[in-house]
Amino acid sequence: MKSHAMSGRLTWAAIAVIYFGLSNLILPLTTALAKQVADAPDGPGAAVLLLVRATKLLHFPIVTLALYPREWFPGNWVYLPMAANSLIWAFGIRLLIGVFRKAR
Repeated sequence: MKSHAMSGRLTWAAIAVIYFGLSNLILPLTTALAKQVADAPDGPGAAVLLLVRATKLLHFPIVTLALYPREWFPGNWVYLPMAANSLIWAFGIRLLIGVFRKAR
């Protein structure tokens, strides 16, 4: 039983780390692509809109809804709420994995 619990925690931690990496990687990617197409006469395009929506989804709920006082997390301290957001998502994803495994 300890092995199964440890495996669950490792899965949860791995999901959190991957989620944190993706949520930090998408910001510069979205910004760079938006700058490239900023002067386009037909607007930003589908790729930029998709990246903006993905960014909002990855940063939901804590960062997107700004559920933290910004003055508490100046500069690089903003990574703390982003890490908390990643842990919340990892918990939810791990819970869904468990539900789907039990359903099968």
